[in-house]
Amino acid sequence: MVVGLLPTVLRGLFSPRRKWMKRLTAIDSDRRTVEMIAGLRRKHPGQGVRLLGGRMVVVWGADAIREVLDQSASAYGSDAGAKAKGMSHFQPDALTLSRGELWRDRRDFAESVLAPSERVHPFGERFVAVVAEEVARLDIGDELDWPAFERLFDRITLRVIFGDGARDEQELTELLGQLMREANRLAGLKENDAYREFYGRLERHLADPEPGSLVARLAGAPQTDRTRVVQQVTHWIFAMRDTLGANAYRALAAIVAHPAVEARVRREVDGADLSDPAAIDGFRQLEGCLHEAMRLWPSTPLLARETTRETTLAGERLGAGAQVMIVNTFNHRDSEEIPDADRLDPERWADGERDYRFNHLSNGTQDCPGGSIVLLLGKAVLAHVLDGYALKLEQPRLDPGAPLPHMLDFFAIRFAAEPR
Repeated sequence: MVVGLLPTVLRGLFSPRRKWMKRLTAIDSDRRTVEMIAGLRRKHPGQGVRLLGGRMVVVWGADAIREVLDQSASAYGSDAGAKAKGMSHFQPDALTLSRGELWRDRRDFAESVLAPSERVHPFGERFVAVVAEEVARLDIGDELDWPAFERLFDRITLRVIFGDGARDEQELTELLGQLMREANRLAGLKENDAYREFYGRLERHLADPEPGSLVARLAGAPQTDRTRVVQQVTHWIFAMRDTLGANAYRALAAIVAHPAVEARVRREVDGADLSDPAAIDGFRQLEGCLHEAMRLWPSTPLLARETTRETTLAGERLGAGAQVMIVNTFNHRDSEEIPDADRLDPERWADGERDYRFNHLSNGTQDCPGGSIVLLLGKAVLAHVLDGYALKLEQPRLDPGAPLPHMLDFFAIRFAAEPR
């Protein structure tokens, strides 16, 4: 499994390393992971395989994946290994690190604020207004590159979570970025001045929430002393700014590289009321493209869980403390199970049904509680950018008639742009 795990560590478990993203893309490391696990499955037919004397299990069958994800935070708890150690450097009380009643406490809080059961968040109208204003302010000249797109998501994130007054508070996101880069190294981590400064700034925002922001909903959410409210907000920052930003940028590249897909998306967007969150929610072609970008190039290459008791998984008896790996890099591109696995197919998502093989937003009890916000903001940004600009993908070259590469380095994506 070194072929699969080492690239994940090298590219950065928490903050992508530009140098390593370029190197791993050059050697197509994700394709090697797919080939390696496909070889394991040929030797070990079934839903998964035990490795390292049973201390690790890699699962790939949909039924086995469903069993793990439906029992996350109970029989298959959050990973207590390297990722947990690194995340504890900047978010020690994260929902994703919690188990049992503590997990339930923090999950109830997150659901109350993020409203995952609603297609459109109660503050959806304001959120899409923020997107419209920030895209209108986007000064890209004749080229759109990652730094410009990252700045766009930086400001959207600050305004959505904290309100308009936080728009230019880049010191906050820079502090979090510093902590996440430090967490990448996994060793020699300890609380430092950046940690104290970051959480001091967060506490000040929570003490005086701006109406219409996500933090304005905190007071009405169920919480206890164990919820650690301020640390739950941390996750929303990097999930929105970094993860969604990269996913939306890759989706834009995939759309522009496929003329037929772009034409369908533009027919959906042209003439629509982009100030109406319900209209944006109804963009099914655009939503399918965003899902496809997250499927094709998962920003979370693998999900790790740990058995909390003796259990049977994929026909194997496991003791407590066994590591369970769900490798999205492989499952999302499994050509034996997924038709046209290496091609952009927005229609794959037309029925809206959950597929446990695809876990870019996870599934089961620990699915992403901000999934509806992710889709609304992602579609709003893509719709406004496409509405405002004619784009041509300059780098890298993607052939619409060929299988898509297993890796797409968002740092290197560049468009020629012309106002429409």
